[in-house]
Amino acid sequence: MNSVTINSDKEMKMKTLIVYESRQGYTHTCAKEIGSLLEGSVVIVKAKDGYKEVLEQYDLIIIGSAIYAGRVPSSIKKFYKRKMEDLLQRPLALFMCGTGIELKDTYYSKNYPVPLLDHAMQKGWFGGVIIVDKHKNVTKFILSRILKGEKEKHVEKLEDIPPFVDAIKKHLQKR
Repeated sequence: MNSVTINSDKEMKMKTLIVYESRQGYTHTCAKEIGSLLEGSVVIVKAKDGYKEVLEQYDLIIIGSAIYAGRVPSSIKKFYKRKMEDLLQRPLALFMCGTGIELKDTYYSKNYPVPLLDHAMQKGWFGGVIIVDKHKNVTKFILSRILKGEKEKHVEKLEDIPPFVDAIKKHLQKR
C-alpha cells in the first residue's frame, strides 16, 4: 500500500486520513504539507488504497485531487461513492489542485455530489503544475496548444495551505 503516516509530537488525540490522487506529484506534495500542519496521527493514502481504510477510526477525513480536463480522477469518485455514508458521518474537508482557479466553484460542483459539498467544513484550492512532457502523445499535443508552446505552467499556491488547515482546526474546536 502506498501510504505515508505522519505522527506529530503534539497530542496524539486526533487521527486524520488524507486520501488523494496525483499524477504529476503536486497534489501529493499538498497532501503531505497539510499532514505536517495537523496535530496527531495523519495517514496519507492514494485513492485506490483508501477503499481499504475503515473510516470510523478517523476523526477527520480530507480528500484531495488534481483536476484533469475539468474532472477529478475516477479513483476519487469511486472512493467517495463507496464510502459516502461513512464520509457524511465524519468531519470532512476537500481540496483541489489545478491551474484554473477561476473555475474552482464549477469544478467542485461538477465533481462532487451536493451532500458531500454541503457536509465539507472546508474546501481548498492550491494551484497546480502542468508539465507537458509528463503526458502521453495526444494530451501532450493538446497541452502544447493550450500553453502556446510552453513546456510548463506553474501556479503553485502552497501558501494557501496553512489558512486551510487553520480553518479546519477552528471548525473542529467548535465541535
